[in-house]
Amino acid sequence: MNPQFLVPFICSLFLTMLTPLIAADALTPQPPVELAKTQGRFDFIKIDLAHKRLLACHTGNGSLDVIDLATSKLVKSLPTGAAQGVAIDARGGRYFVSVSKPLKMVVIDSTKLEIIGEVPLPGPADLVSYHPESNRVFVCNDEKPELWVIDPEAKKIVTTLTLTGGGMEDLDFDAQDKYLFQCLKDSSELVKIDPKEGKILATWPTTPAEKPHGLAMIPGANAVLVVGGTGKLSLISLGTGQVVASCDVSLKIDEIAYDPGVKRVYCASGLGTISVVEVGQNKLTTLAPLPSSPGAHSIAVDPQTHTAWIAFAKDAKAYIQAFTAK
Repeated sequence: MNPQFLVPFICSLFLTMLTPLIAADALTPQPPVELAKTQGRFDFIKIDLAHKRLLACHTGNGSLDVIDLATSKLVKSLPTGAAQGVAIDARGGRYFVSVSKPLKMVVIDSTKLEIIGEVPLPGPADLVSYHPESNRVFVCNDEKPELWVIDPEAKKIVTTLTLTGGGMEDLDFDAQDKYLFQCLKDSSELVKIDPKEGKILATWPTTPAEKPHGLAMIPGANAVLVVGGTGKLSLISLGTGQVVASCDVSLKIDEIAYDPGVKRVYCASGLGTISVVEVGQNKLTTLAPLPSSPGAHSIAVDPQTHTAWIAFAKDAKAYIQAFTAK
């Protein structure tokens, strides 16, 4: 290469390598936005990329709140009951909302933002995940180690999977939607499930992430991050079930969100901090935390803009807050 082009080339390469780090390091908290005429605590929140929305399970308000990502404005508050989790059927244009009170799963038309169906449940629901290939919704029982497998067309439970242990927490499918993974808090385990056959294939310990709550898949790495409520994060191989790395995070973390563009996971603690961890190959590196708000245990990240979002209640009012990349 001609020497006169060498220095610019090296500088350009260096900046390209730094881009993910710059994007992650530049997260800046924006002013909290009040969700007018709502109140109470939140459970899990999720990004709907197709519609550019933040979906907030507003448990204390008895609703699923739909927020426009561009404006941070509340689009609609849908009266679902005490919403705990939401799953997105992008192809079918539906949201599935797991509700703890009354006992049901709610089906929402994601285009019209209208409730189009309900499925009665035998107990209070916690979190939910959708499997597009089988067109089945998986909802975990908040009181027993059970997974309800729901046919959203027939609007009924078709199978109940009974697990060992207990304390059902977060669940999600791998990047290929081949297997479902469920956290068991009481036994500190991660369960691997075949969604088509309805069979439990493996049960793996999450230690040192004791009492696991949130999990986040690592696309392209065949691995999952599992966070314990006791201040540890584990990186687990989905091939072997082995914990290949771990690190310290804040206590009382519930939901976590992974940004594949910057290879960082954000872990929301109700103590008022967001732990930030860089994810490498079989390596986790704890970075400087982000200041949050007490009680903000819900978090989601937009992989396109690298903006992280939290939702929380304070003084009988409800808020969302964005942490934006420069």
